[in-house]
This record gives sequence, structure tokens and C-alpha cells, in this order.
Amino acid sequence: MAHAFRNRPDGTLACRLDGEEKAIIAQVAQETADLIRADLGIGSEHGAIRRAADSEDPLRRLEAEFAGRSAREPSDSAVKRLFPAASSDPDLAEEYRRLGQQDLADTKLADLQTVISLIDATGPEHSEVVVDEEEAIVLLRALNDVRIVLADRLGLERDGDFDTVRMLQQIGERVEEASAPDDEHAGADIVIAVYELLSWLQESLLRVL
Repeated sequence: MAHAFRNRPDGTLACRLDGEEKAIIAQVAQETADLIRADLGIGSEHGAIRRAADSEDPLRRLEAEFAGRSAREPSDSAVKRLFPAASSDPDLAEEYRRLGQQDLADTKLADLQTVISLIDATGPEHSEVVVDEEEAIVLLRALNDVRIVLADRLGLERDGDFDTVRMLQQIGERVEEASAPDDEHAGADIVIAVYELLSWLQESLLRVL
């Protein structure tokens, strides 16, 4: 069972998570990163473009500039929430995406990978996850992005909507007590449980910060 974040004498922050909780957090972080890459078309060619942009060869830098002039507009509803249009004007929105979307995606992907690395470094057993202040900010950003994806899958538009979803779930559980289990309902229960865990963890971290 998870224990809230607490301040340690050395200035770091720590919480205790069991093996299953750590596995879930790492998994949803990885799935969020995979979703971003797939929806925005970020693949191996992106790394090549970045290397070309940093090259001392002016021709390669020019090629990288042209290659990076287009930015794919998100098609997945969750990714649209992570990368919203910066303007209601289509041309301006496209220009903002061209100029800033890749950098924002790089930051989000780096945050998610940091969380995965922090979790993996603690091993599969019940243990403490320890972060410094900089890592704590990264963790907050990554948890928020994963929560946005889960909220989209649950159909939540605002934080307050979750209370309604939770109430409907509890009513459904009582109605279905005598019936055969429903796979779709069970799947929604898992997403709700993960959303609750991440929300609690984020709030716990905010409090100690």
C-alpha cells in the first residue's frame, strides 16, 4: 500500500510504494509516451533531424530546418488535450505547432522517461521512491500528463466530473453484485483505480513541496 510523500532530513522527498503500484505507474507512463510518439509521428527520423540540426555542416542544418517545418496535428483526443491548439486561427495554430510542438513533446517524453527510470531503479519490491526537488517537479508534470490521458479515456472534462464517475461506478457495483462480471466494466474500474492512485500521489507530492 502506498504511503504519502514526506520530507527527509537530507532535503529529498520520499514515498513508499508496493511492487504492483510501481509497475502500474511505470506502465501508464510508458503507454502515455508511446501514445504521444504514435499520434505525433515521432520516430527514429526525429533523432536524425535533431542531430542534423546540431551539425556543424550548414547544409545539414538547412535540411533539418526544412524537415522540421511541419508538425503533425494530434488526432487522438487525449493527445489533443496534451497539445492543444494555441490559437483559434488555423494558420496561427499551425505556425505555433511548427515552432513549439516538438520541443513540448520532447519535454513531455523526457519527463515520462525520468519517471520510468526512477521507478525502475527501486526494483520490483515494496520500497521507497526518493526524489530531489528537481525530480519532484518532473514527476508532477508527468503525473499530470498521464492523468490527462486517463481523464480523457474516462470522459472527464473537469476534475469535479470524477466524483460523478466514482458515484456511478459504486452504483453499478451494487447493481451487478448478483450478475456475471462484465469485462468492459472491470476495465473501467482499473482505469478509475489508476486515476485515483495518480491523483492521490500528485496531491501528496504537492503538499510536501
